[in-house]
Amino acid sequence: MPEFQYRAINGEGQIIQDVLEAAGPGIVADRLNNLGYVPLKIKEAKKSRFKFLNNEKKVKIDDVVFFTRQLYTLLKAGVPLLSCLDALMEQGGKNNFRDIVQEIYVSIESGNSFSDALAKQPDVFPKLYISSVRAGEMSGQLDEVLGRLASVLEHEKNTRDKIKSAMRYPIIVVIALVIAFAILITMVVPKFATMFAQMGAQLPLPTQLLIALSKIFQHDLHFIILGIAGIVFAFKKFIKGKKGRLWWDGQKLKLPIFGDLLMKNALSRFSKMFETLNRSGLPILQTLDILAETVGNEKIGQEIKKISLSVQRGEGIATPMKRSDIFPSMVVRMIAIGEQTGSMEDMLETISTHYDLEVDYAIKNMTALIEPLLTVTIGVFILFLALSIFLPMWNIMSVIH
Repeated sequence: MPEFQYRAINGEGQIIQDVLEAAGPGIVADRLNNLGYVPLKIKEAKKSRFKFLNNEKKVKIDDVVFFTRQLYTLLKAGVPLLSCLDALMEQGGKNNFRDIVQEIYVSIESGNSFSDALAKQPDVFPKLYISSVRAGEMSGQLDEVLGRLASVLEHEKNTRDKIKSAMRYPIIVVIALVIAFAILITMVVPKFATMFAQMGAQLPLPTQLLIALSKIFQHDLHFIILGIAGIVFAFKKFIKGKKGRLWWDGQKLKLPIFGDLLMKNALSRFSKMFETLNRSGLPILQTLDILAETVGNEKIGQEIKKISLSVQRGEGIATPMKRSDIFPSMVVRMIAIGEQTGSMEDMLETISTHYDLEVDYAIKNMTALIEPLLTVTIGVFILFLALSIFLPMWNIMSVIH
């Protein structure tokens, strides 16, 4: 959808200018009139061919969580939806999310439903969010749905923050090692290589390897950089495709240490989303279709689609889940109990709580495993450098004596 730059006079007589996304300039004019603005100039914004020059609006998950939680609180207190949005706009100050709330407000005021207004912001509100809100509107339980959505989003954010925190230390160590190795290989080793050549010393294997690496980095560094960049570009393009994404998401679940964490996190997300959508009153087939697209792993998404096809044939949920090699037996048994007793939401909540604890344990366990591995890696790195530099020096000293 194109963006339009506008200049207008607000209710206080001030001239303001901003950018709105709309189907045409007439829509922009209508939105401005609905806000009580007097349009002075509206023109289509020219976008650069380079994405990083387009100044695209970005929204943090914190903004969505805050918006959802505040909206839930206001609706629960009996405040009308438009009044809620108006209050949130005033509290939002001047930021990107305030503009999005403003567009939602204008869309609802123009006659659209809340879910339809959210659907116009697909980069901000995922399908799970929009479908849940639509179900809440139909059932008259919008406030309850928003409360559950806020919990889901907070859970997603907390889990993501925990994983980032656990990975911060290993990433810093690896980057430091790479920088140290690059400095040694390009600045220190060449000087030692010249000295050893002048003395005619017999070079041991570690030293020969280090000097060979140094020569490669000195003379072929641009080819190495181009090669790495080409591989990264080709890999990213491959995993953007459907087959590539399916293969890569399957491989991620098999990774040592990380695969177990990713699997448990996906199961926690699956059960929490399933519970939220089920409590919202969505039909089971629609729920499964949304889960397949929003679970965050294409491999698991494909298995959910197979379950959806089986449900259409009248098999239920637990039976096709049992045939899959993705879902653990504990999950299948609890889903089966939920189907038989009519307590699916309670079973899903139990599964989600269980895997939340498993994810926390897996993160702690991952940290405990990575630290010794990093220590060993650093030790091997230092030992290799020490042997490469000091072995030939010892040989020279023995020849002199």
